[in-house]
Amino acid sequence: MSEKTTAPSRWKRRLIIWGGVLVGLLLLLAFLFPYILKRYIETHSEEWIDRKVTIDRIILNPFTFRYAVTGVTCYEPHSDVVFVSWEDVSVRANVLRALRNKNWRFSGLRIAAPYFHIVQNGDRFNFSDLMELGNGEGTTPDTAAPVRFSMRDIELSDGRIEYISDVLASPVGLKNLKATCTLISSENARMDFGLGFDLDAGGRMDGGFMIDTERSQYGIDAQLRSFDLAQTLPYLQDFFACRSFDGSMDMDLHLLDAYSDTTGLSISGKLDVRDVKLMDPNGDDLFALKMTSVRLDTLRAKDQHVEVGDVVLDGGDLRFVMLADGSDNWTRLLKLDTLAGSGDSASTQLQASESNLFVMLADYLSYLGQQVVASDYTAKKLALLNSSVDFEDHTPAQPFRYAISAINMTANRFTSDQEAGRVTASAVLQETGKLKADATFDPHNIRNVTVNMEVDDLALNHLDAYGRWYGAHPLEDGLLRYVTKTIVVDGKMDSQNSLHIDKLKVGKKVEEHDPEIYVLPLRLAAGLLKDAKGIVELDVPVKGDLKDPEFKVWPIVWKIFKDLLMKAITAPGKLLSRTFEGVDEEDLERVRFAYLDVGPGAPQEKTLRQLTAALKEKEELSVDLVSIVDAKAEAKEVAVFHAKKAFLFPDKPEIDGNDSARIAGLSTRDTAFTAYVDGRTANMSGKSLHDRCLSVLGASEADRIAAEIEYARRESTMQFLLAQGISPERVRYREGTDEELAGQRGVPGYRFVYDVGE
Repeated sequence: MSEKTTAPSRWKRRLIIWGGVLVGLLLLLAFLFPYILKRYIETHSEEWIDRKVTIDRIILNPFTFRYAVTGVTCYEPHSDVVFVSWEDVSVRANVLRALRNKNWRFSGLRIAAPYFHIVQNGDRFNFSDLMELGNGEGTTPDTAAPVRFSMRDIELSDGRIEYISDVLASPVGLKNLKATCTLISSENARMDFGLGFDLDAGGRMDGGFMIDTERSQYGIDAQLRSFDLAQTLPYLQDFFACRSFDGSMDMDLHLLDAYSDTTGLSISGKLDVRDVKLMDPNGDDLFALKMTSVRLDTLRAKDQHVEVGDVVLDGGDLRFVMLADGSDNWTRLLKLDTLAGSGDSASTQLQASESNLFVMLADYLSYLGQQVVASDYTAKKLALLNSSVDFEDHTPAQPFRYAISAINMTANRFTSDQEAGRVTASAVLQETGKLKADATFDPHNIRNVTVNMEVDDLALNHLDAYGRWYGAHPLEDGLLRYVTKTIVVDGKMDSQNSLHIDKLKVGKKVEEHDPEIYVLPLRLAAGLLKDAKGIVELDVPVKGDLKDPEFKVWPIVWKIFKDLLMKAITAPGKLLSRTFEGVDEEDLERVRFAYLDVGPGAPQEKTLRQLTAALKEKEELSVDLVSIVDAKAEAKEVAVFHAKKAFLFPDKPEIDGNDSARIAGLSTRDTAFTAYVDGRTANMSGKSLHDRCLSVLGASEADRIAAEIEYARRESTMQFLLAQGISPERVRYREGTDEELAGQRGVPGYRFVYDVGE
């Protein structure tokens, strides 16, 4: 009986002992071995990988099959700079089963707060030496059976990356990095990843990407939000001199492509850009854009199909300045290298390298253009809205300034299979002129086009600087209506142009003009061309072959104008019969002075006498003199006058009338004078002569003198009218309203605003 009961007890004791030993071994594996392994790695890390490694804890839990390494930091070689670190990396796996079946199944991989410090120099990285470890001779290929593996439920959270490269203008930093993947497996060729991160310099990226190794496919599904364009400034500055580039961008991109067959390319996406502003090195505005929105619904390379949604640019503002040396404020900022060619030929190219962000983008767009030559396309809407162009031309002696505002251009839906596409446009010219246009084009060949355009109420006095420089006559007044219909088919142009000019007034010939022009008697011709109502009607047809490199439109137009004017001058009899006698109504609307005039001369006295006669004829009327001088422009003329004075009479504190005449007769294009101004403003390269002179005199001083001149001009004008018998209560000076001054500001003068004293 005792023997039967003793045997089970012995086996129980053995089972408990072996169980205890097993538990002890497992505890030893779970606690002591990780500590030994941690110390061993930290002791030998520099010997193995030439980098110091520190570890907080290694976890090997045979009960829960959880394996983790926490608090890991790996430093750069012989440095305290962190190369890689993370707070926690853990995964679950049954190691014994994996070893037995050669089928490694991992799950729940978690990587918490990883940090990567990546440095690239040429084709070398700060981890290139690690990749080269174990590549020595003596290795033999592994001929064992392939090992199956899978990794499920992968998540990386709160990651950071700092990337420094010799091809980047500044380091790129990522934070709040999160990446996920449901499955990576040797039995599944497709892998889908989720990805999201913030850019240190501004912006948020979310989305994912797909790789299918069996089909050689890859896909991208990404959303970029609030990307700060300022971080692209260094790349823009590689080939364009500018001070700042601001704005914000959102972008969605959906792309599917096969890296073995580019015809599999398929793209859709959208782009939104807001509050763009570009400034030149001097802090002057070059370009601004309130908003742009671009939608690409579909692009398929395989069947050459493109569907474009809405493409809208809203609130664009472009500033373009032509300088006296023939350059402009845009091309002079390009950074170009001159390349030697064969013989005397030479070419230029941008200085930016191939690794520049904008160069790579341009190359990719060029690649897309080569891959997709759309034969089947649809565009929903193309529009340019609420935009403007501020144009300055310092080629004439007197700077020309012109504003084109309220620009709206729209092309509604058009497709490759419709018969015609249509574009409409409108704009306001220098506050008063109105432009309307429409174009009809062939969708199969957009170079076949018909353009209809009308310009109304274009004030010719706004073109006075051009009239003086290129026509040697001031354009004092006149309203232009211009109508054109231009047809282009197969490069052949037929343009019919009609001009209707009302109230045209051309001033006397000026001596300072373009020396290369042929001076026509424009003032006489204008008077002869007017009919009894003071209207000039001209028809200007233009035809030619646009494919002919010798064909130029403007020389043909100028020849037609010259022929018309000469015909009017050589056969005046018929034209004179259309004229009439009496007061010119324009002299009852305004009086104009030359810059720096402090009182009426003979031309102004004639106008003021006609005003006096009108007031005496209409006893009930009174008149307000509203100043229309462009104060800033006159201040610059003051600055030029003082620069000429300093140049001609450097040691003469006071000047007389002869001196003033000599100053006025000195051309602003006099080479000695321009060299003198350049010498005093050597730090203002690219600025106009007027701006340079203003800098020398000082803007506040120029404004003060200009204000004194305007005050003297106003007082002398008022006194002249009073001397002609006008009672003080019937004439007064006042500031004009915005409506009264719209399109009027320019050379000094006064607009006559009548009232009945109510």
